[in-house]
Amino acid sequence: MLDRRNFCKAAVLASGAAALASSHLAHAAALIQAGPPLIEVASLDWLCNALALTSGGRLFVGLPRWPGFEKTPSIAEVLADGTLKPFPGGEWNRWQPGKSGAKALVKINTIHIFDDDTLWAIDQGEDAGPHGINPHQKILQFDTRDGTLLRSISLPPSVLPAGANLNDLRLDSDHAYLTDSGLGAIIIVNLKTGVALRRLADHPSTKMNPERRPLGEHAQPLMMPDGSDHQVHSDPLEISPDGAWLYYQALTGPLWKVPTAALRDTQMTEKALAEQVEFVYDTGALTGTAIDSAGNLYLGEYDKPRVTVLSPDGSLRVAVQDQRLWNPDAMIISNQRELYIPVPQSARMASNRGPNGVNGLQLPFKIYKIRLPTSFGGRETVPAVVGKSLASASS
Repeated sequence: MLDRRNFCKAAVLASGAAALASSHLAHAAALIQAGPPLIEVASLDWLCNALALTSGGRLFVGLPRWPGFEKTPSIAEVLADGTLKPFPGGEWNRWQPGKSGAKALVKINTIHIFDDDTLWAIDQGEDAGPHGINPHQKILQFDTRDGTLLRSISLPPSVLPAGANLNDLRLDSDHAYLTDSGLGAIIIVNLKTGVALRRLADHPSTKMNPERRPLGEHAQPLMMPDGSDHQVHSDPLEISPDGAWLYYQALTGPLWKVPTAALRDTQMTEKALAEQVEFVYDTGALTGTAIDSAGNLYLGEYDKPRVTVLSPDGSLRVAVQDQRLWNPDAMIISNQRELYIPVPQSARMASNRGPNGVNGLQLPFKIYKIRLPTSFGGRETVPAVVGKSLASASS
């Protein structure tokens, strides 16, 4: 097992793919083959790559408008009978090309519900191509009780330049942390002042190394329709339970961490910030992550149907492995100590299989959960950023 304390970060940055060619995740399958049984939570006609739970157990799903799924409502609540109720409702869920996206869900990439029971979403807006600025790319927060918009945050070109794509977000009590997977960077938004920062935009840790190809099921590469490899820069991210560290990586790894205080420090230069970045683990391609209250990182692997767990001591084990888990995406942990796993099968999409790509999707799309063993942590606490929790506020 890799001794992270003695690993030379400079060697990783200098030698690139040669030093990182072998993934330690490849050895994890020998430890545990199956894990706990999968429990089916929902069966959907729409592709789902993210989900969120209120404290009362209401389940919301993120339904991105990816190729072939342009008519999805983008966000919906899964009702008790399994049907979907568009959220927040009305024109928000009925966007079409040519319509304004200012108050509409254009291209939702992720959703989250934190401790105050509000729903946060990343809307990547209309695709303007690798050299354009996406119209109506924004960060949204909704009241889950009635769908009221609480805030909509648009970032200036200095923070979100041409070619940038917001990917995922996490919160602490005062800030939102986001990844830019289009160009590669970490973005921090002060939720009290509105000040936004773009950090590590020139650092190798936020860039996908082209020599580390994204290989999925049966070694099928993740390719654009023109035959080039799909470049996904800084993508999944997590915050440590004490709020001190931000973990992140490009699609194909490796995993890095940086102090959140350093990211927020407007007086710290990019050169000084780069010195704060630490190598964590030589992960392979990851489609989604989660973290628990004990600091265990849950890694949804791209090239294997499983979720592995990287513990703070550097040990790695398989949480669950099953042929139904190809490309598990943005996972969450419930208050009942259950790991929820959406399975969008993104690598099977024709649009991700290069020229003349063949659709390999197996419908319907599933959401599963597993019960976590007592040796793992529970749901990570995220302090409310709008004051009192909606769960305890008067209606």
